[in-house]
Amino acid sequence: MVLYTLGYSNFFEEERLINRLKKIDIEYIIDIRTFPYSKTFPQYDEPVFKKRLNKEGIEQFFLGDYIGGLVFKNHFKKGISSIFALLEDEKIKTGLNKLYKIAKEKKTVIMCAEKEPFNCHRLAISFLFKEKTPFEIIHIYSDKNETFKENISRFKEENNLKKLNIKTEMLIKERLELLYKYQNKREEKFPQEAKNLKLFKK
Repeated sequence: MVLYTLGYSNFFEEERLINRLKKIDIEYIIDIRTFPYSKTFPQYDEPVFKKRLNKEGIEQFFLGDYIGGLVFKNHFKKGISSIFALLEDEKIKTGLNKLYKIAKEKKTVIMCAEKEPFNCHRLAISFLFKEKTPFEIIHIYSDKNETFKENISRFKEENNLKKLNIKTEMLIKERLELLYKYQNKREEKFPQEAKNLKLFKK
């Protein structure tokens, strides 16, 4: 079994993204953005993109309220002992279980904004799926695919970490802690119309 991941910012044209998904017979897109809107890429606003996907026979399901970046960010900012500690959060655990059930039945990709998994909480989700389930992880780019192992290896190469004996879990934990400490994530800024969606109401 394979769980795919992608960041839509790698695809300015939604047609190109959809064609990539159709080539590998993706049936489900799980949206893991905290807020399913984008000022930079409005073609990926949930109502617009979902309508287009339906025409192509691809279903979209929103799980950002369970496993969105902001949920993960809160944990990393507070500090966690390990990536596995995320599973102690019932919201994250429920979201991952929902994702698992869907991906077990349908060819599924999780979608967020960032092009690179190592700049996104997809990195943590990918690690947990790789360690806790039979799924392989494949990251989709506009011009290639990368396995989880290849992605981590490239990150180490680009950051001169190859010679250091760093466990993958620690590498991911420290990477995300650093990102969330210094980065003002776009997901915290969302358009006014998003507040009118049912999923944002208490």
